[in-house]
Amino acid sequence: MTEERGRRGHDDLVPPSVAAARPAHGRHDSGRAYPPGTDSQDTSAVGAELAATQALLRAQSADEVGAIVSTLVHDLGGALVVARYADPAMTVPVDVSLGLSEPVLPFADPVSVAAMRLGAILPDFLEAARLVISRLQAQQRRDEEATHDHLTGVLTRRAWMRRLSRAVPGDSVCLIDLDHFKAANDTHGHAAGDAALRAFGALLLHTLGADGVCGRYGGDEFVALAPRQDAARLAATCDRMRHQWEVERPRTAALIGLTIGVAEVDERGGRAALQRADAAMYDGKTHGRDRTVLVDDDAEGVTT
Repeated sequence: MTEERGRRGHDDLVPPSVAAARPAHGRHDSGRAYPPGTDSQDTSAVGAELAATQALLRAQSADEVGAIVSTLVHDLGGALVVARYADPAMTVPVDVSLGLSEPVLPFADPVSVAAMRLGAILPDFLEAARLVISRLQAQQRRDEEATHDHLTGVLTRRAWMRRLSRAVPGDSVCLIDLDHFKAANDTHGHAAGDAALRAFGALLLHTLGADGVCGRYGGDEFVALAPRQDAARLAATCDRMRHQWEVERPRTAALIGLTIGVAEVDERGGRAALQRADAAMYDGKTHGRDRTVLVDDDAEGVTT
């Protein structure tokens, strides 16, 4: 089997994260993960490794790191093949997938200069690539923690308010209060209270998460923004969720109901709609709790 035949035979088997940069050997095109070294004629192993290392230091995602590794393999004279389809006699036994896909091996004639370069350079480079991916993933976790409530999985208040600032007329908002949450928390303990918050967060995301933007407004209050959805439709969805909560809530949350205020965004903006939803929610609490209250802007009042 020749190296070129191996390339053709396995081109469709390499996962996208590792195959993002696969130009014909010796040719620079838009398929590369990074440009070649400053001397485009420098095809030495040192030049290839230096260019890849510089690209690695600028990487912004794990997939980009995978593409950099792919480009380096090709610059060193190799090709890529999914390990389960590989001929052991024609591959370098170094998995370059970085855990981003199933194992992938460099393909090269075992007695070629390419195989020697790949075996000498890739192990250390892959270790550096793994460290970069670990750093990027840690940063991603920190970013998510800054925007998502760790207990319920919905957006934090600050992140949700940023999204609300982009709301437009025709969107709708709701504000949800967990009735009697404090009493249940005091009776059954904080662990039971946390379980109730997690359960409701999951229900909210299941009900509105696909089309809406859900957040924790504070304590036992939650919010949601439903883009391109009128208030009446959102109120009907919230009412179904309220009844579903009665079925799905934890046993220790049996006393916890939902009072929900719903309002539609108009030319006054998202914050004004949230204020009206807040007023509607408190109106519901003063009239018995455990209900959905829709702001009737035409009547300048609320309907239950």
